[in-house]
Amino acid sequence: MNMVKKNKFPSFAVILLIVGIFWLLSALGLLTINVPWLPIIVIVVAVGMIANRMANK
Repeated sequence: MNMVKKNKFPSFAVILLIVGIFWLLSALGLLTINVPWLPIIVIVVAVGMIANRMANK
């Protein structure tokens, strides 16, 4: 029985942190986002994460 623990980079946490920072800056008026690029980036990253998990199986 192989019980090797893999140390994974917390990519979801980092993405969530970045989205939260951009959202906060936008709400404070320090950052103006005229193009809805943030949801597009989140979708692309999520698709990439799903594809990476499917490729590793």
